[in-house]
Amino acid sequence: MAWAESSAVNYGNSALGIRSNRNASGMEMLCAILGKAPLFGLMTDEGRMSSWLVEIKTSEEPDWGVIGTAIGLKVIDANPYITGLDKYLGEEVTNENMHLLKKMGSATAAAGAVGLYHVENVTPDAKQKGRKLLMEGYQTYVIDDAEQARVLASFPVEAEGRPEKPTVCFIGCPHNTYHELVTWGKNVTEAVEKRGLKKSAIPTLLFCATVVRDRLVEDEPLLVGAMKRAGMKFTNICTLAYVGSKGVSERVFAVTNSPKTRNYYPNVRYLTDDALLEVICTGEIPKGA
Repeated sequence: MAWAESSAVNYGNSALGIRSNRNASGMEMLCAILGKAPLFGLMTDEGRMSSWLVEIKTSEEPDWGVIGTAIGLKVIDANPYITGLDKYLGEEVTNENMHLLKKMGSATAAAGAVGLYHVENVTPDAKQKGRKLLMEGYQTYVIDDAEQARVLASFPVEAEGRPEKPTVCFIGCPHNTYHELVTWGKNVTEAVEKRGLKKSAIPTLLFCATVVRDRLVEDEPLLVGAMKRAGMKFTNICTLAYVGSKGVSERVFAVTNSPKTRNYYPNVRYLTDDALLEVICTGEIPKGA
């Protein structure tokens, strides 16, 4: 392959087992014109080896965005071999767990420049070769509860000139999977109904491909109706491109569960899923979040 977008390269190499370098857009266009791509880096067996062993040792399921950020900051552009996640993912990449790999992987690419990671017993290269992917002299990085908390605490919570309270919630970036749309749709509408509200306190924008949205409309029309009444909207563009613009940043205080969004737009506040749901319903960031 000859791909350019960092999260696509990251997910494709890691979860799908394709072979592509993180190409500059000009190189990607040349490869498309020629129908060929230069053979180096992540396209070779040697280039897919790991110089870092990352051991996930949290006491419960980790925050996938936080550990992805931690990995990206530590290994920079290396190919980490990650252990301790198969207990949460199972033994293969599926429609039900791909969003977790997407969230973690995009964070490694945004916080660092990771174009490939291996998850022991889960991703294609790791299932085929196991720890033979580890290079001689590899380094080890352990992410336990304390390290996860340390990295999360490093995320900025304040931004100059931003409104005092959240005004909008952005979910996506990379775009949501079908599974994520259904999950967030049910979580928000049920939370709104349970609280006796007509709609959420702040609008929620769900980033997704049009084909994914259309499938949700066809499969779950009642859920889509409830989502719209609750203040949830769909978009196939990244509206965050405008958040930092003059005249907009003073009016918009966005919250998100996307580590990629948080990394690229520091005036957006990152929250865990539970805290984010609370903000959507109340318009207030819970204490200790």
